[in-house]
Amino acid sequence: MTQADCKACCHFKSAPYQARIDGCYHPDHMKVSQKDAYLSEQETPGDHRVINRRSSCGDFEPHPKKRSLLSRILSD
Repeated sequence: MTQADCKACCHFKSAPYQARIDGCYHPDHMKVSQKDAYLSEQETPGDHRVINRRSSCGDFEPHPKKRSLLSRILSD
């Protein structure tokens, strides 16, 4: 497996802007998850330090690459 940095994963959310608690929000790793979106503040993420202790997380997905500013302007 390749080396995985939790902060470069699309499932990692950090406090205070993206989530209430730092952690892994992958559905398989969450301690408590909610079905409804309005209950999302009650979700408890998995501990990213324990999941990725050896830097080889099997569920690692990088953030999608952003398109360039010029391509975003011209597409509208």
